[in-house]
Amino acid sequence: MLSIGDFARRAGVSVRMLRHYDRLGLLVPARVDEFTGYRFYRADQLGRVNRLVALKDLGFTLEQVGQVLDGRLNDRQLHHLLTTRRDELAAQIAGDRLRLHQVEARLRSIEKENTMSHNETRLTSLPALQVAQLSVTLTEGQSVGEVVSPLFGRVAQLVASSGAQRRGPDIGHYGDDGGAMTVAAAAQLALEDTPPGLVAATLASVEHALVATYTGAEIDGISDAWQDLAREVEARGLTPVGPCREVYLQTPYDGDAGWVVELQQPLA
Repeated sequence: MLSIGDFARRAGVSVRMLRHYDRLGLLVPARVDEFTGYRFYRADQLGRVNRLVALKDLGFTLEQVGQVLDGRLNDRQLHHLLTTRRDELAAQIAGDRLRLHQVEARLRSIEKENTMSHNETRLTSLPALQVAQLSVTLTEGQSVGEVVSPLFGRVAQLVASSGAQRRGPDIGHYGDDGGAMTVAAAAQLALEDTPPGLVAATLASVEHALVATYTGAEIDGISDAWQDLAREVEARGLTPVGPCREVYLQTPYDGDAGWVVELQQPLA
């Protein structure tokens, strides 16, 4: 028999937690001295405490841990419990990866803090375009990155299933809806080819726009390019207006290496 202190050291848990597990019926001592109240454990109980701690570290509640340890779940219930937890962890990891990319992108922006030269931008006009699109208004706390990629994925799926013929590269455009940012993912299609599930829209022609081209292995750096373009607009004494556009001239999804995106900022 092991005293509660010896058992706690071997199990890698605190004496307080062992008493807590005892109160919950998760790990009951092999013997309790009737006079002193001291708890004693058998060495073969270490296996149960190891499984208990492992399940707890996976994020299961103590109630769920008890159900698993005591065999109160059938195979179907145990499978559901484990797959649900797996999906929760996968979503958490994906969210953490996205936040890590966002932090890294922000660090690059802070470290860079440079301005585009006049040779990297050009003034031009923009033609009217017929598109089929999906759009959303960002809620508080949402970032463009976490919304725009799934949006384009859905557009691509609907266009592919309809067999519609594209008339040019995909376009993302961004506007303002009462102070909230709107994001649209658009495919250039003829009006009559608009697939079910997409909304036909016309991007109006623009007489004056400042345009730059972003090129990179990853899309993360595009926020830096937009910041550079904003600085250039201000440096030239120009006034930005209306929805800005991203024209995806080349993407890894098309089998190309890296990204080539034209950034278009309409001007007053």
